[in-house]
Amino acid sequence: MRQYLILLFISTLLIANPTYAWNDPANSGKKSNKNNSLVSRAANCTPATGKKFLEFNNVSALIETGGSMWQDRSRSDAAYEVPKGSGETVIYAGALWMGGTDPNNQLRIAALTFRNGNDFWAGPLSVDGGGSFDITQGTLDWGFADISPEVCMEYDNFYITERQNIELFNAWYECSSDPNCDAGLEYPDYQVPSSILEWPGNFNNDLDLNQSYDFNLAPFYDRNSDGIYNPVDGDYPWYDLSGQIDCRTSRRVTLYGDFNMWWVFNDKGNIHTETGADPIGMEIKGSSICFCYQR
Repeated sequence: MRQYLILLFISTLLIANPTYAWNDPANSGKKSNKNNSLVSRAANCTPATGKKFLEFNNVSALIETGGSMWQDRSRSDAAYEVPKGSGETVIYAGALWMGGTDPNNQLRIAALTFRNGNDFWAGPLSVDGGGSFDITQGTLDWGFADISPEVCMEYDNFYITERQNIELFNAWYECSSDPNCDAGLEYPDYQVPSSILEWPGNFNNDLDLNQSYDFNLAPFYDRNSDGIYNPVDGDYPWYDLSGQIDCRTSRRVTLYGDFNMWWVFNDKGNIHTETGADPIGMEIKGSSICFCYQR
């Protein structure tokens, strides 16, 4: 009998320090000038609307792109059901709570209770500013963390992958590139699935010409190391198929689970109406995953 284990987790990634809150190392130990170091700006994004039930075997869990989890807000009811269809729920609601003080000792918070307001919006944040960003080295960019309404709307989605589809694609591509392997015979009528073709490995720079965004968005295996996600080159949503990443020594982010829902959201899309607090300037990349095993 096939059983499923569902894990829901969110990985946070700060790509732009609070609004504009970088301290010059030459002024170490001195408080930043509030007038020119901190600029509070709010984009005009509309609330995120993307939602999906993660349903496998006897579990049904509702997740929203706007940061809410496990709550059916339309009915003010719990939406983490076990067993599925029984009407029995184990969790009423969940969401991220983040907060801290900036270099000027001002409190900044992004949090949701039951999403009576909004502190999170869909989409990645810009990285304007001029710092250097390399998460593998533990360095973060600095500058204005911002977003446009068009970017919020574009990424108000879940991007769904299944590991077995990625493994099949990789096997088909490698066979296609091997003169000793007949892909037409080994993989007759194979079609690359839309989940691979539409994977947001790179940010769509045509969406916002006024700001600069990190070009690398969702994790992908870059077969030819050109930095551009292109399934024609054999690139795919990055499951570590060869086991090359040691999480004890590498901070490279890959995908997990037999089924994965990936999305990106932020706390700068508009005014915080849930907490009423100043935004942090946080971009969050999340995954909801399911591991399948046989028994």
